[in-house]
Amino acid sequence: MHRNEWIPTVCYQCKAECAILARVEDGVVKEVKGNPLARGKMCVKGMAGVTTLYSAERLKYPLKRVGERGEGRFERITWDEALDIMEKKLRELRERGEAHTFTYSMFPHSTTDPKWRFVNAAGGFISTGLPHCDSAKIMAHLHTFGCFPNHHIAPMYYTVPKGGLMILSGRHPFGCLDDACVPRDILNAKARGAKLVVIDPIFRSEAAKADWWIPIKPGGDAALFLGVCHYLLTNDLYDKAFCEKWVRPGDMDNLMAFIADKTPEKMSRICEVPAADIVRLAKMCAEAKSVCIDAFKSIMYGNAMDWGHVWSILLVITGNLDNPGGQPLPEIAPMAPVTPVPPAPNLKELGYHRTGPDKNRFDHYNFILEPTWYAAQAVKDGTLKVFFASECNPALSEMGSGEWRKAMTMRDEKGDYKLELFVVTEIMPSETMKWADLVLPDQTNFERWELLYMPWWYNYGHTAALCRPVIEPLHETRHANRVMIELGKRMFPEYFAFKDDLEYYDIELSGVGMSVEKLMDGGGLWSPGTAGFRKYEDAGKFNTASGKIELEWRMYADIGQQWPSPELPLEFRRGEKEFPFILVNFRTIFLNNTGAWSQNNAQLRDPVSGLDANPVVINPIDAKRLGIAEGDMVTVASSTGEVRLPVALSQRIKPGCAGLIHGFGQTMGKVAARGNWAGDNELIADAGSHLDEQDLRGGEAHVATRVNIHK
Repeated sequence: MHRNEWIPTVCYQCKAECAILARVEDGVVKEVKGNPLARGKMCVKGMAGVTTLYSAERLKYPLKRVGERGEGRFERITWDEALDIMEKKLRELRERGEAHTFTYSMFPHSTTDPKWRFVNAAGGFISTGLPHCDSAKIMAHLHTFGCFPNHHIAPMYYTVPKGGLMILSGRHPFGCLDDACVPRDILNAKARGAKLVVIDPIFRSEAAKADWWIPIKPGGDAALFLGVCHYLLTNDLYDKAFCEKWVRPGDMDNLMAFIADKTPEKMSRICEVPAADIVRLAKMCAEAKSVCIDAFKSIMYGNAMDWGHVWSILLVITGNLDNPGGQPLPEIAPMAPVTPVPPAPNLKELGYHRTGPDKNRFDHYNFILEPTWYAAQAVKDGTLKVFFASECNPALSEMGSGEWRKAMTMRDEKGDYKLELFVVTEIMPSETMKWADLVLPDQTNFERWELLYMPWWYNYGHTAALCRPVIEPLHETRHANRVMIELGKRMFPEYFAFKDDLEYYDIELSGVGMSVEKLMDGGGLWSPGTAGFRKYEDAGKFNTASGKIELEWRMYADIGQQWPSPELPLEFRRGEKEFPFILVNFRTIFLNNTGAWSQNNAQLRDPVSGLDANPVVINPIDAKRLGIAEGDMVTVASSTGEVRLPVALSQRIKPGCAGLIHGFGQTMGKVAARGNWAGDNELIADAGSHLDEQDLRGGEAHVATRVNIHK
């Protein structure tokens, strides 16, 4: 197809989707690098993408299960046979009036993804591989200042001025899931005089570069920052002019009343950060030219809405909305709809895939994303009958993975599986495919067309990017988008009247005067040209019901959540005697964690240059008390399960915590299956076991739990 040239496309070794160039010689990808048009960089995962492309372990053709679910035995079938099976089951579901019991779990590359279109046309639910925490963060920012937040992508560190302050709260941008240029931008900001503060129970590579590492008790971030807010507000160190102009009348008075007893001393007892350090951080915020905050793991500890709410309040009272070095408020580029647009199902009428004692109260939050792990709950209660999954790996990489696997094999009174059809698209063997009825071989980013349209990409100066094939697709692979378009043409021709995915993308791009051809001519990227700052001043309002910033969430007054709670998640407040450690997981630069393709990538799992072990990390103080030495094999047990792992001792973890790399433990694939590794999710409970807490506080502790450790 192409010979001896650098071709722009997009990486997909993780969710960051960095703009890259691929060097192709005689139809073979030889190397990759960051696309300079996007100020691009590449990480080791991205560079190992070539290994994924040419791996002998690639799934090559459609597979149909021949054994029981979980046995991992399949036979080769044709694409027509696979499409027939999917079409037959979905039609049967619709004839039974149960179309809404179909869902598709995926990572959304675009807000206009054709897979989402298919789900709507079929009358099913849109689910995502996104965890509940992201929903909470998104909703917190939407409720407070009415913007679609930066989501996975970090603030614009390249705009942080001299004297600015960057706060990473449980965020590992040097590890993964961020654009590869982020670490460079953070270090550049430091070099020109900005400060970096890292708040994390674990001292990671970000902390090594920080001006200050604050080891915090997991889940204590909301308390810590409430203490900061208390100091700023009670000492007249907040941006009074900004708040008087932009905050809804009455909210500041009510905030003052709420914050009155959230003193640094009182909050210190919850988050285990000394009160003097809380005051010091508050003064740094007050004196800084700008403040930006980025959080990830910290919002996964179980009080996501509370922490997201406090985070929003701090940005507001310090006047750091849509300013250089603060929190960007992206605009939405008006992509054109592909008409007719299939209507989405009425979720309120049909019900969510959520269960638990406070389901009705939880619905009050109106979360927009449906986490994958609710699939297990939905199978149990009969509200999920057909499940498709792409680029997510719930059998391994999500909380309660053991309970999820169990749900996949549950049978009804007739002896049939309760989940009637489970379809997985994958590039490499994954743990989840062991439970699938159909496995469809997906394409890598070097082989597929895909329009990537994410509003938060404004942060990097582009809004739409084009993933394009740089070589002919290998084997019998087909990209999941094309599979859903083909199935859509069979079942809902009125909604899939366009020729193919390229015509679909052309229609969408016409909304901004672009096309696939123009995107290619422009290096694969498009942007209106500037991120812009203080756009609310031009608009004269924020995008909230009142047009003002709404600090108090009055719509939640009836459930007592109009202000954020400082309390730790319930999971950390009970069982301390039996399970004295809090297990927290973390990520590394070598693993995508969710995607099986990085777990089965020989380059990334090389024992010399990659990541080949996942010991449990504990502080030497704890080890001495338990009589444990470096390298000892120990049992790590929670109320859910137990694993055996070697110990690594490090002062870089807060005493009382245990650290474990997220994403190990796969048994499918020659690379991933070797070694004595264990997955953290064997220890973390299924969401259904503690819905009582997450219903009220917007997120369960899904990357952490209480454990004990013994030889």
